[in-house]
Amino acid sequence: MGTTLLTPASDRSLLLALPALATLAAFALPTLERSVSALIDWFTLLFFSGCAIVIWVIWVSMQTGVPKQPAANVAKLAPGFEPSLSGLAFVAALAGTLAWIWLVKWRVGRHRSAIWKSMVLPAGGATLCWLLLMTLWLPVLDYARSYAPMVQRIQVLTSRPSCVQVHGMSRGQLAAMRFHGKMNTVSAGRAAVCPWLLVDAADVSSLPQAVDPGQWEFHSRVRRPTDRTETILIYRRVAVP
Repeated sequence: MGTTLLTPASDRSLLLALPALATLAAFALPTLERSVSALIDWFTLLFFSGCAIVIWVIWVSMQTGVPKQPAANVAKLAPGFEPSLSGLAFVAALAGTLAWIWLVKWRVGRHRSAIWKSMVLPAGGATLCWLLLMTLWLPVLDYARSYAPMVQRIQVLTSRPSCVQVHGMSRGQLAAMRFHGKMNTVSAGRAAVCPWLLVDAADVSSLPQAVDPGQWEFHSRVRRPTDRTETILIYRRVAVP
């Protein structure tokens, strides 16, 4: 075991080992002293219940505007996001919350102790928070992590061209252009004839080496709503090569 821990391993190897390590840790819970087990139970109860309350309060604020501050914070962190209500997601989140309440009541009840009793709250709490995040918060998380809002803005500004030239863009950005925008992306070059040119702001200094600057004029810039450091510059062709 010590050799395994001291041996350098990639992130993928660590992720593959995570289920086995979690299983070993879970089966160690029943062997702990009663005071330690009670401490873990109380910490788990307070931590996961608090997380669930925070998730619900922020979701209610996004849907109704009450209280105001959580919704304002979300609007600041994810500008342009419009909340939507999914009945199925709401029912699943509500069912999970009720199941958590029942689980807590069962755990503190006076009945015969089970060997897996000390594992119920940690496992149930983690499952509850994951369920709430994947139901109530999934739309805003998708909006925050996705390139879709930025691609949609680019489509509006460029009027959905048949092809666009790109320069300095990452693989993730290119994949987003093709997936979300159905754009035909072409590497920037003097021989390409696409009417629009998309350039990552971090690589704009090397643009004259790829295209003739006299054939292009700056049109606008588009920022990723949740990442101000990621900016795409849009250029429009003004002359035919």
